[in-house]
Amino acid sequence: MGDVTLNILIVEDDIDTRDNLRDILELDGHGIEEAATAAGALDRKDWSAYSAILLDRKLPDGTAFDLLPQLKRLAPAANVIIMTGYADVSGAIEALRLGADDYLLKPIDPTDLRARLSRIAEHRRLEEAHRESDRFARSVLDSLGAHIAVLDHSGTILAVNQAWRDFAATNEAGGANVAEGADYLQTCARAMGEDSDTARAFASGIRDVLANQRRSFELEYPCHAPDRRRWFLGRVTPFQGDGSRRVVVAHVDITERKLSEERALQAERLAAIGEMVTGLAHESRNALQRGHACLEMLALEVPDRPRARDLVVRLQKAQDDLARLYEDVRDYAAPIQLRLRACNLVEVWQSAWMDLGAVREGRVTVLREVIEVEDSRVLIDPFRMGQVFRNLLENALAACHDPVEIEIRCVPDDLNGQPAMKIFVRDNGPGFTPEQGQRVFEAFYTTKTKGTGLGLAICRRIIEAHKGRIILGDRPGRGAEFILIFPRGNP
Repeated sequence: MGDVTLNILIVEDDIDTRDNLRDILELDGHGIEEAATAAGALDRKDWSAYSAILLDRKLPDGTAFDLLPQLKRLAPAANVIIMTGYADVSGAIEALRLGADDYLLKPIDPTDLRARLSRIAEHRRLEEAHRESDRFARSVLDSLGAHIAVLDHSGTILAVNQAWRDFAATNEAGGANVAEGADYLQTCARAMGEDSDTARAFASGIRDVLANQRRSFELEYPCHAPDRRRWFLGRVTPFQGDGSRRVVVAHVDITERKLSEERALQAERLAAIGEMVTGLAHESRNALQRGHACLEMLALEVPDRPRARDLVVRLQKAQDDLARLYEDVRDYAAPIQLRLRACNLVEVWQSAWMDLGAVREGRVTVLREVIEVEDSRVLIDPFRMGQVFRNLLENALAACHDPVEIEIRCVPDDLNGQPAMKIFVRDNGPGFTPEQGQRVFEAFYTTKTKGTGLGLAICRRIIEAHKGRIILGDRPGRGAEFILIFPRGNP
């Protein structure tokens, strides 16, 4: 019999037969309950506890044929064995048709009964082992951070893990279409874009692995999540299951790796730019100084010629702009060294607003603050973050007509599982066109009539140095919005 024991309900009106069966089955370690009538059999609550039901074909208040449909409905997992003294084939066929699992003739042979129950016990042991294996496999899948789906030979989803479900719940392109039973290839196309090269390449890679034309397939691709652009590595690998070919599709979030690669490449480029501009500024400084001296002397030579003096002033301003451009580029290319300390973030942006007093003089401006955090202290470099807020506020003042309305809203958030602050800086200006929005953080790109176009690029570098993010909000027709997210640290 093995170690598997069963909970058995004996439905038998003959007390001697019932006692005999109890003695045999309890000796084998099974749990036993009894009933002498059909009504007595049905008078119980927890039907899920029963593994097997030994049912007499003829009872005082009914027959096994009357009772079988009800028992199969109440206890669908229980195996029902009919016990009868009638050796008629038609009765056996009818019992099996109604859901009986086996048929025993009275008087019951203990060896035969044990053999029948042993088969039931072994079947249940195998079922439990299979369920345990499934639970273990599910727990392993759910413990992995990658988004994983198992597909059959046709590309239908057989199983997904929790990370997959969580991502689908927040990804508008996925939604309910990534559950078990869905066609993954269609879902893949919708999520990546029906006509995108990425979707076609990934679907083709899955088909090749399913058809055994490739051992595996990998593809890196971008994904536009609601809050930022993310990168994934899609990996397809085969395995054999139940004699048929299946594949495991894993999507690994490689955003941080891509960002690190981009930062490393950017650092190399900036180092090269910094070295070049430093040398250029050094060599040009003397020439610019000589040019300034000559222009000052020229201004003294033409005191009575306003047109000529105006040209001299404009030339001096052009040289000043060129010198400032050298300094801006050199500052942009220089590594950012943070000096972190606990600061009240509200005081940082208020100080930046006060510093712009001269710019606001004579204008109608208002700064609204919405503070939705209990503690606005964060671990930051106050000088660098002051640069960020001063740049954003100055840009808003330059873009907006009077009356200028700027709102700074501060709310709690989390970033990569750590407590963070999210800051919204909004204005009532014209905002950005879609094309401008794609380029606002590019170095040397500007929508102003003057300026180097490095302000927002520097802001992004400062925020990223704080291990945070800055993105442009989506507020068509309602002014510009910048969203800053950075960790609180341990202020």
